Amino acid sequence: MQSIYYTARENMRKNTLFLIAVLGIVILALGIGSAFAVDKKYSVYLFEVGFDNPYFIGHIHGAQAAAEKYPNLDLVILDGRNDPATQATQVIQVIAKGVDGILLNPITSDALVPASKEAKAANIPVFCTDRDISDPAYRIAAVGSDQKLIGRVASEYALKFLEQSGLPKPWKVVVLEGLAGALANTERTAGWYEPLQPLIDKGEVTIVADVPADWAREPAVRKMNEILVKTKDIHLVLASNDEIAAGAIVSLEAAGLVPNKDVYLIGVDASPVGLQLIKDGKLLATVAHQAYLQGYWAVEMMMKYLEKKIEPPKDKWPNNYIITQNFMVDKNNVADVGPFGEPVKAGPVAELPY
Repeated sequence: MQSIYYTARENMRKNTLFLIAVLGIVILALGIGSAFAVDKKYSVYLFEVGFDNPYFIGHIHGAQAAAEKYPNLDLVILDGRNDPATQATQVIQVIAKGVDGILLNPITSDALVPASKEAKAANIPVFCTDRDISDPAYRIAAVGSDQKLIGRVASEYALKFLEQSGLPKPWKVVVLEGLAGALANTERTAGWYEPLQPLIDKGEVTIVADVPADWAREPAVRKMNEILVKTKDIHLVLASNDEIAAGAIVSLEAAGLVPNKDVYLIGVDASPVGLQLIKDGKLLATVAHQAYLQGYWAVEMMMKYLEKKIEPPKDKWPNNYIITQNFMVDKNNVADVGPFGEPVKAGPVAELPY
């Protein structure tokens, strides 16, 4: 009887130890699983237009600032060298390598559609930032500017200034575009012309020249030189970015014209160059459309998707395209604006609106 009791007691002890061991394994497994969920590393590539343009450096700074919030994110940034073929090849190579996500600032809207299509086929999420591809079916969402609004707001500002200045009509206007074929350029130029065209039709504005300057200073110098050889009778230069405006200023000064006295100029981007030119009295105004914030939000959008599968509500933003606010910068507010919309003072960045 004593032997039977001992055996039963011993079996109970063994069963208890077994249950404790099993429970411990379950708890350990859950803990490891949670740790893997928290510590999962994500590899994300940002395909930038080019490192030679300060605008995109501001865009990169925003992305890098957001990436610092995510210790489980490995953000790699590649230079597209302003060449659509180079950028497309880079994307294809990264798809073959295998990554968790692609942030794409396409050099031209059409050239990166095939690569984006391949990414979707490989189940790699694509988010566009600053610029968008022409077929939104091959990306999850995008964040950028209303390019047509940028052109329209800047053109309206310039025309109002010319009206108040009392300069005789017809006003002679030069339009220096960005890169031909880039969606941002096409839409921005269309925006320039919305206020201009009615005045052109009435004979109150004459377009002296409308030429592409490839978003860069040197092409702008060459193009403006060619225009000035033909005529110096110019009232206004609408430049598609601040680098183009800076190039036009070089040409104007070399031709003996005084910027913001003989010829007025409007830029876009609120770049360090543009802000300084306003402070120096050489640039009338520039449009801030927040490259820094677009880079920042692009990383936030990607991580929301990768970690929680959250994307922008389709009923709130057409084509899942989130637009950042733009505003004019001139001598009255230039001291309060950082390059590309970067915060002037340390503090929180505007939150992603979803």
